[in-house]
Amino acid sequence: MEEFAELLLPVTDVRHQVVERVVQHLAQRNKDVPEVSNVSWSVHVVQSPTVNAFVLPNGEVFMFTGMLENVTDVHQLTIILGHEMAHALLGHSAEQASLSHILDLLSLLLLSAIWALCPRDSLALLGQWVQSKLSQLMFSRPYSRRLEAEADQVGLQLAAKACADVRAGPVFWQQMEIRDRLSGELSLPEWLSTHPSHRNRVAQLDRLIPQV
Repeated sequence: MEEFAELLLPVTDVRHQVVERVVQHLAQRNKDVPEVSNVSWSVHVVQSPTVNAFVLPNGEVFMFTGMLENVTDVHQLTIILGHEMAHALLGHSAEQASLSHILDLLSLLLLSAIWALCPRDSLALLGQWVQSKLSQLMFSRPYSRRLEAEADQVGLQLAAKACADVRAGPVFWQQMEIRDRLSGELSLPEWLSTHPSHRNRVAQLDRLIPQV
């Protein structure tokens, strides 16, 4: 709230009102889920070109206007918000924190061994850098991608119960892929990213549509 204090849209802004209505609609249609009904959902819309949205574990929803500008309709917005709310319902922040603690402990043990075997500072620092990068590539980023895929699935279920057209999900990520290509933005290979690639996301959501 401190970081975005000067960028928050007033509650009278139509963009805030749209996000607020969709969040409350999702909460109402999924009130039979205790993890949804036990949370007091509140909305903050940030004036920023950043294409992002996130939800804190306590139900604070943050939507950036850059994301809103890339959303075609209310169905896509419902699916995006359902995805972000799913992260909160599934306790993904706590899961990532737990993984971080485990990796920190393993890193400490490994670094102790590196320093013991390579007492020279330069070699030890190089070993520490290599260990950090390997930890990200082998554990942190794959785990983050798995959580994203899980939130895609649960978010789509939340959106379906809110009567959104779930076919809008894969369409949105196809649009994002086209947008990145037209803008010339360099897209990282999936194995270097914390999120699934747009193409893999489209394929997963397509597979989920009959089920949801």
